[in-house]
Amino acid sequence: MSRERGKLVVVGILVAIAVLLALPWGAIQAKEKDEGKEKEEGGAYVVFEEERPMGEVAPDKALVYIVRPAFVGFAIKSFFFCDDEPLGINKGQSYFFAHVPPGKHVFWSKSENVDALELAVEAGKTYYIQQHVQMGGFRARTKLEVLDEAKGKTVLDKCEKRAVMTARGVEKAKEIALEHKKDTQEDLDRRAAKEAKEQAKEKK
Repeated sequence: MSRERGKLVVVGILVAIAVLLALPWGAIQAKEKDEGKEKEEGGAYVVFEEERPMGEVAPDKALVYIVRPAFVGFAIKSFFFCDDEPLGINKGQSYFFAHVPPGKHVFWSKSENVDALELAVEAGKTYYIQQHVQMGGFRARTKLEVLDEAKGKTVLDKCEKRAVMTARGVEKAKEIALEHKKDTQEDLDRRAAKEAKEQAKEKK
C-alpha cells in the first residue's frame, strides 16, 4: 500500500468515527429538544397542585380517581376521557379525580396509543383507574387497569401532585376525542377478543 493511499484510508476511518460519535450526540440533542417542547406544552395544557386535595363523594355521581404513580415516561402527557368527555391530563406521579354520572361508560386514555375499557359505575361509590406506562416506539404507551379500593388508595398515596387541566388543555383534549373515536372502539374490540381467547383457553 502506498503512503498516499494509506493516508486516505486513515482519513476515511477518522471521518467514519466522527460520524458515529456524532449520531448519539444528535439523538441526545433531539431528545432534549423534544422534552423541552413537551415540558412547555405540558405547562400550557395542565398544571399541578402540591396540596393533593381529595374528591368528595356525591350522592348522585360516582367519584373516579385516575392515578399514575410511575416515574417511567414522567414528562409524557396522558389525556384521559370518559366516553367523549375529557376528564384530565397527567404526567408521572400525579392524579386527578372526576364525578361521573352512574351507568356504563367507556374510559380511555391517549398517549402514543389508545387504551380503552368499559366500566359500570354507581352513584355514591369511589373507583380507581391506574394508567400504567410502558415504553413505546417514539414515546410512552398507556394501559389502563381498574383497581380495587385497597390497592387504589395505596397507589393514590404514591402520587405526589394533583393534575388540573387548563382551558387550552380542555380544547386540545376535545380535538383528541374527535380524532380518536374510531381508535377507541378498535381497542375495545381488541380487549374483548383477547378476553374471549383467554376464556376459551381456560375451558380446554
